[in-house]
Amino acid sequence: MKNGSIILVGGPASGKTNYIARLWLAFAARKGKLRAKNLPANIEYVNQAVAYLQARQFAPRSDTNMDESGRRDFSIEVCGEDGTGEVRNLTVPDITGELWSRAIKTYELPKDWMEALEDSSSAILFVRAHSKFNLQPMDWVTAREILQGHEDEDDDDLDDDDDTYGDDEDEDGEPIETARSPKATVQEDAEVETVVVAVPPMEAEPGTKQADDGDQSNVVQKRDVLPAQVGFCELLRYLELLLRKRPDGSKPRVAVVVTAWDMLDGDATAASPMQYLENEFPMLAGRIKTPGRLDIELFGMSIVGGNLRGAPNKLFRDSLKGRDLSEVGYTAVMRNGVLVHDPDVTLPLAWALGD
Repeated sequence: MKNGSIILVGGPASGKTNYIARLWLAFAARKGKLRAKNLPANIEYVNQAVAYLQARQFAPRSDTNMDESGRRDFSIEVCGEDGTGEVRNLTVPDITGELWSRAIKTYELPKDWMEALEDSSSAILFVRAHSKFNLQPMDWVTAREILQGHEDEDDDDLDDDDDTYGDDEDEDGEPIETARSPKATVQEDAEVETVVVAVPPMEAEPGTKQADDGDQSNVVQKRDVLPAQVGFCELLRYLELLLRKRPDGSKPRVAVVVTAWDMLDGDATAASPMQYLENEFPMLAGRIKTPGRLDIELFGMSIVGGNLRGAPNKLFRDSLKGRDLSEVGYTAVMRNGVLVHDPDVTLPLAWALGD
């Protein structure tokens, strides 16, 4: 029996726990390309996440105060090729999104995290669509608001006399003769015309849904937090530095999974996951397309095929009553240049493991 491990990487509320819950339902029903021989007992937090899904609710975020001692690793025996492949003992180290977020801010990884990464040759990086934690970089509107408060400040703490020191001297300290241009004069009583430009409201980018006022009221953007795509690139950097090569000597595999794929509008869900990243996180998309020591594949993921939250989605929640939830949800994957919604949610994990 082979031994292996896979690292689940993502920030807060990125969809890791709900994916594990949906994966567990697929394992229990013995559906998918990757199948479990037996489900381990006493996996309390996984069972809790499954219970939330069966109650037609998404699992809540992990405890934001949890430290490294709160990790909940688990192991499971799986086999690929629709259950006919070789059995392997798969270990899944659990590191919460809050801890990954802290690692990005401090640029530090605990020793046991580094050991877990170095023991693995595969990972899944979760990127959640429309997450309030996906802080966007400043645009010209937010930049204007910030810079207005600094328009009268100097670039540094030097005195005015020091700013031009040496500008009128050559390398030997001799004065430099310069031609003086006539001074422009302005009549003191001249009337100055003021032009007021109305700034239209920002329109939603193509492929995204316009959030309503209720959604925006819960979003608080902190200026001391890195833009989301910078954080994603930093997580990829950790994986590139620390993941080991696969047993056959090939590159480590990283599946990038865009969760909440069903939250995108029709045009975006018909496009590829790469096109979504190019529109929303161009820096991350460029990083993925840059050749390196990682083999990266993109997937979209819908846990149950729709949104379970909010009164507007009650009809969808009611439609799931009494249904086998291992039959809902899908993986969005490109095949022969066409985006396909495959009901097999094990595909990202199976690909990352090489099955």
